[in-house]
Amino acid sequence: MSFTIKFLKPEMKGSYDWQLIQEINVLNEDSIVVAKAEIELITLNKHRDALKSYELIEAEEDGATDWELPLNLYFKGQNLTAKLCEELSIKPDIKKAKTHILLDAISVLPNYQKQGIAKLLLKAIAEHYPKIQSLTVLTMPLSLFLDADACELEASKIYYQQLDLQNDKTTREALSEFFQHCGFIEYKVDETLLNEPLAFDLFITTPDKLNGL
Repeated sequence: MSFTIKFLKPEMKGSYDWQLIQEINVLNEDSIVVAKAEIELITLNKHRDALKSYELIEAEEDGATDWELPLNLYFKGQNLTAKLCEELSIKPDIKKAKTHILLDAISVLPNYQKQGIAKLLLKAIAEHYPKIQSLTVLTMPLSLFLDADACELEASKIYYQQLDLQNDKTTREALSEFFQHCGFIEYKVDETLLNEPLAFDLFITTPDKLNGL
């Protein structure tokens, strides 16, 4: 069976043109969506670094942003920290603006799971955005943060309802194992910096590592 990957047009998430959201769909031979990823892209530069960008995003989203930990923990300027860049085998760039991706959600319909489609989707993102510096994911099962019935778009509602999230048995540990297998590295958060334990793990990768799938 062959699949087609379709990138929808990126849209501004709020009022900043440097913060975009985008949906990527995998379609089967009948043009039916069988897998989906939702990503957020931010572009940082030396004049508006990670911390300044976080302050703006936090203010606009009333503090409820998934960028909170990444931008505060492992960024310096518009780059990842030097230590993390070394771990990922990339070079910091103090002159050029850098774009980073947060993988908000990735899923595959039950009948199409265990066929390598999720890996195919991740690799497609890497190939579509070869110049991004990093891709971060928070490994929380969809059932813990997504309500299919609350989706604004009817097409998204129909798709996510097919996942039957109420009966989804995916665990945090299984997600962590999957992303490690796909070339992500885990960022260990110092628990003394937290008010309470995290309900997810932080994983980071680069286009080169995903292209190696």
